[in-house]
Amino acid sequence: MSIETVEETSEYTIEKDTACDIPIFVYNEFASGEALREIADRWAEVIAEEGAEQYLVNTEEIAAHDDTDKEWLADTWVPNLIDRGVRAGAGVYADSTIADMEMERVEEMLSSLDPDFEYRVFGTQEEALDWLAGQ
Repeated sequence: MSIETVEETSEYTIEKDTACDIPIFVYNEFASGEALREIADRWAEVIAEEGAEQYLVNTEEIAAHDDTDKEWLADTWVPNLIDRGVRAGAGVYADSTIADMEMERVEEMLSSLDPDFEYRVFGTQEEALDWLAGQ
């Protein structure tokens, strides 16, 4: 597994697993509302530029998104990715009981959006990349 940094800001880092061509998006700090949408739109641009069918979002540095942001991600952002040909997504969550419960709900919600799309959550980035590589 070879990871290279593509872009880095105070809010996020974009990396790429060069062995599998999987874009990795890492939150460096909590973002919500318009700031979250701007970050997510940038990540969608990277997915489109790469022609990626898979992606990984690492949220280890944040506990949970606001409910409004989760709704926007599920109702708008992920469906737009699916429309662009993305077939699998993975998330890495913070090591906490609250984050664990939250991510289980997110996994269920996003995986039910489209029969050709699957979203899974993991405790480590390595586990997530291994799963994506097998898709």
